[in-house]
Amino acid sequence: MPDRTKILVIEDDRDSSDMLLEMLGMADYEVELARTADQAIAALTERRYGAALLDLNVTGATTVELIGRLRGVSQRPPLVIFSARVPDDLRRAAALSAAAVLQKPASMDALLTAIDRVVRSAA
Repeated sequence: MPDRTKILVIEDDRDSSDMLLEMLGMADYEVELARTADQAIAALTERRYGAALLDLNVTGATTVELIGRLRGVSQRPPLVIFSARVPDDLRRAAALSAAAVLQKPASMDALLTAIDRVVRSAA
């Protein structure tokens, strides 16, 4: 049996993260959660992921600080930005060269399609 692709969900809202963990798990991904900027950077530095699903609004860093810290991760996986942030923040996030950007709310089908595409293209 092949290994499942590991996805890091970077989301501090408990309801959103619980829903994302369940949905991605049902789609046969192995999912880890980071609720703060520090947890996200530590996870991305210590482990390898097929993709990271990122909300730009997490505890412990402003959007600009989080982008700067993520840019410093040398083996960063493809990023799927999934955020309710305003378009200006999403444009700033372009510095991360995100593989996909979805503005909340988005359908679960759209989110899964984006993640599947990103994971396949990175493989």
